[in-house]
Amino acid sequence: MPIPPVIAKLPEVKSALVSDRQGGIVEVVREREGESAAAVVGFLSSTLGEAGEHLGLGALRRIAYSGPARGAVVAVAGAELVAAFVEPPSSLPSVERLLSGALGQKEA
Repeated sequence: MPIPPVIAKLPEVKSALVSDRQGGIVEVVREREGESAAAVVGFLSSTLGEAGEHLGLGALRRIAYSGPARGAVVAVAGAELVAAFVEPPSSLPSVERLLSGALGQKEA
């Protein structure tokens, strides 16, 4: 799966990537540390997915994280993960909605 063009073209999205669930890179846009970022995204989705299952939340669909200067959203797309790194973090909700729409995920 390629990075959805609607996400890659947003000025708030400073970088993006698609990885497999084990952290292998499929595609990277504007991310200098693509291999490291893909590994972290794979680990994070695996760990939080397991936690969600234990809490009875079901399969992981999406993760959003916001820090003081940057935010990230990771969405599950079949066997792959799509991550967008966003600045400023206040733009995270709109990027999350666009990413969900581009992947055909319904908002809960």
